[in-house]
Amino acid sequence: MNIVIVIDLIDTLTNGSVMTARRFADGLRERGHNVKIVAVGADGEQDCAVEERYVPVLSEVSAKNQIKFGKFDREKIKKAFEGADIIHFIFPFQLEKKCKDLADEMGIPTTAAFHVQPENVSYNAHLGKSRLFNNLVYAYLKTTFYDRFTRIHCPSAFIANQLVKHGYKGEPYVISNGYDKSFVPPAEKHANEKFEIVMVGRLAPEKNQKVLISAIAQSAHKDDIHLTLLGNGACKSKLEKQAAKLGVDVTFDFLPKDKLIEKLQQSDLYVHAATVEIEAIACIEAIACGLVPVIANSTLSATPQFALDPRSLFNDNDPRSLAEKIDYWYENDEERARMSGVYAHHAKTYSLSKSLAQAEAMFIDQIRESRAGAKRNPPAPQKAY
Repeated sequence: MNIVIVIDLIDTLTNGSVMTARRFADGLRERGHNVKIVAVGADGEQDCAVEERYVPVLSEVSAKNQIKFGKFDREKIKKAFEGADIIHFIFPFQLEKKCKDLADEMGIPTTAAFHVQPENVSYNAHLGKSRLFNNLVYAYLKTTFYDRFTRIHCPSAFIANQLVKHGYKGEPYVISNGYDKSFVPPAEKHANEKFEIVMVGRLAPEKNQKVLISAIAQSAHKDDIHLTLLGNGACKSKLEKQAAKLGVDVTFDFLPKDKLIEKLQQSDLYVHAATVEIEAIACIEAIACGLVPVIANSTLSATPQFALDPRSLFNDNDPRSLAEKIDYWYENDEERARMSGVYAHHAKTYSLSKSLAQAEAMFIDQIRESRAGAKRNPPAPQKAY
């Protein structure tokens, strides 16, 4: 297939949706497809690089969360769309909306992914769990973008159910973002001076790293624990001050893939404290490397799906609950070693190869329907995913 992926930016490696788009593009190419990317920072031979669009105030705020907006260039993008069998959209912003108009004008089939969880917006706007605000964002995204698609890629059953709940018309295709096969357990366990805990994710309010720092401060083994927070973001300074005040041994870093794998393989426990997550590929990568996870049991997150039993869940936003789980895994080496193998095997359910095959099936369904001339606008599926 000739596939075009439209995403505002493709060159910010600290953005999870960007990394997903890059993995999918590379994986689809390896499976024999011709893939073009339309984005700020697109630099492939066949890609279409667009200029960045400046939006007063919003651009400054978005930059803190590793987001840039692409500027629509009709003639340039039209040339990139020529010969495409399918165009897949990652974000629901202005670039994607105008590209959708152009794709419809050119008669090219389209699908969209749902990667912008409304709670990501509300937490960064200091509105937290405001149900009214989040419902309004769901409604806005639905009416201005997603109701124009009959098939929507949902990275988890959790977000698929949210779309059904909010009356989205397109059929949700539950397809994990998938993890790279390079993430594997170590050949032998690394000996650490301290108990190594790691978390990967943007340093943002909804990722809730502050709860992890507080939990370690309350742990019975505080002095024997070293925490590594991998990621960049607006909350870094606050987290550094919190750790210093509480006397928590923490390192902040951002690592390329090979170093990230090495760090995960050398760690003892993975904690995912985020209150808001559409999936959390970082958690899958960690368990694929043989790390037992401890995950925030949040109603706004899909990540609890990766927990195999209650020992890997803690009460959302509750440092005492998290401290108890950390202490349990610290004190039970043999059980942690046993569950390491169980989790590594479980991770294979979310392999990138499986996700790519499912994405191909979604693309083929859309292409066949479009070629048959069917005009489908189904009601939101009522089943639970």
